[in-house]
Formats: sequence, structure tokens, C-alpha cells
Amino acid sequence: MKSSPGLLKFKQSVKRLSPLIGALMLGLLAAGLGWYYLRASEREIAASLEKDADSQRRDVVVANRALGDGTTVLPTMVAKRSVPNEYVHNDAITPETFSQFAGRQLSVPVAAGKPLLASFFSAPRKVFAQEIEQGVRAITIPVDEISSISGMLRAGDRIDFMYMVEKSAANDPSVVVPLLQDVEVRATGQITSEQFAAMRKRSDVSADTDPYAQQRYSTVTVAIQPQDAQKLILAQRLGKIIATLRNPEDRATMTSGVDAVDLDAIVAGFRPQRSHAMAVSSGPSGPSVEYIVGGSGNRGAPPAPGLGAALPTGGALPR
Repeated sequence: MKSSPGLLKFKQSVKRLSPLIGALMLGLLAAGLGWYYLRASEREIAASLEKDADSQRRDVVVANRALGDGTTVLPTMVAKRSVPNEYVHNDAITPETFSQFAGRQLSVPVAAGKPLLASFFSAPRKVFAQEIEQGVRAITIPVDEISSISGMLRAGDRIDFMYMVEKSAANDPSVVVPLLQDVEVRATGQITSEQFAAMRKRSDVSADTDPYAQQRYSTVTVAIQPQDAQKLILAQRLGKIIATLRNPEDRATMTSGVDAVDLDAIVAGFRPQRSHAMAVSSGPSGPSVEYIVGGSGNRGAPPAPGLGAALPTGGALPR
């Protein structure tokens, strides 16, 4: 069966256009593959950027409502928000650290959506027992004007405790010995060392405006080893304790005490010695008087005749 002239002509046209059609199909395939590659690369780059962005962000705790000064912060009052690292404050509270601040009061008002900072919270007040180290005992002893260094003793100072025992017999002299040395004062009255240290850091307080300078106290609290606490308690019972203030950098220790015999020896060493040349000799009837007779002096000689009589008128001596 012979093909019609039109069909042959079409086949010849297709045969001539085959290379062009093939090239167009290859171009379309290449374009499709290129578009797919670009989309895949775009998704990969976007995912990488998002991953990098997530790695450079941090979660912080923010207020989900306006919180006033003095508000006790509860978990229902806050939310979590992701913030770029360059915008995160060094003092910002994170979800991991929020448990340390839950239940504490704010010292400043905080607006809704604002990150919470640790400095926004008032410092938790510790009881005095929490300031005492393990294995140490705090003991409070009464002090008088002398043993409190006339009120100049401050919490945080270092002192020595001197123990004085009065003589119990005529031949048993009084003695003063070092009982405890280089002891830190933890409190004077109700003022602890932490309170005094915080006061010293304030810029508005100087030595002239020290609020503790005018406060008087009758007790001093120290933290010492249990066996030293026993010594201190017994010493209060048996004698008198006097505190002596030392330089905070001074670590020297004393190894001996002083008793009344040592004090007598010290006094005797400084007692003035009387000179025989300056002493006035005394006779049986009292001190003798040096008389001047004829221009020469004779100590102890009897008075010259007529010297004791009244002088004649005119003051001339008899010949």
C-alpha cells in the first residue's frame, strides 16, 4: 500500500525537524533539572541558615504581664522567648535558672514582654546560722566598755581574747594569758559581718557617716572551733575576758602571759633611784644647817658668838 504524498511530506518534515525537537527536549530537561537543583539548594541553604540562627539564639524568661515592685514572681507570671544572642543580657534569667528566682520578690517594676534579670530581684535574706561554716560554733559573750575597745570594734575585725585571773591566795599572783588569738568577729550586737561588709561597699557611706559608729552593743559573737568555745565558756565562769583588737594583716601569736610578779619586776626596773649626793642628812635634832663663818663654810659647825643676837642699830657687827 503506497503512502499518500501528504503523509510522505509530513514524515520528511519530521525527519528534518528531529534534531531540533531533540534539542528542545534536551533543553527542557536541562531546565527542569536546573530548576529542581536550584530549589533543592535553596531549601538546603534556608535550612542551614535557620539552623545557624537557632544555634545563635537563647531562650530567656520574660514577664507575660506587667509586674509591680514587690511582686512575688510565680511560674504562671512568666513565659519563654527566643532571643538572638547579641541581644541577651548577661544577667538574663533562662528557663534553666528560673527555679532559683521563683517565689522571690521583685525590687523593680517589670513591663509585659520584658526579660527578667537577676538584678530585678531583692537578695534573699539569709539567717545568721547559714553564715556559720560546718564544724564551727558561734558563741556570744557579753562585753563591757573596755573589752569592746570602747565601741570601735566592728563585725569582721580580728581580735585576741585575753584571760585574766585574780589571785586566789596571798602567794598566788594575778595573771593575764592569751586565751584565743586571731579570732574573727562575726557580729557586734545585732550587726553581722555580712551586713557591715555590704554597708562598706555603699558609695553614699563614708567613715564620717558610718551608721554603725554611734550604735552601742553589749555582746560580741565569734565563730570558733567547738573546743575553743568550751574554753571561752569556762573562762567567763572563772575569770575575766578582755578583747584586744589586731591589724587584719597581723598573724603573729603570743606564747606567754604576764603575772603580778612580772609586773612588780617591770615597775621596779623603772622605779627612780635616789642619789646620795642629793639626800639631806639628818642629825639627832633634825637636819643640820650650813653656816657661813668668815667666808668659809663648815657643815655642822656651831653658830659664831653673837651671831644669833640682835644686830645693833645701823646694822654694824660688833668688833
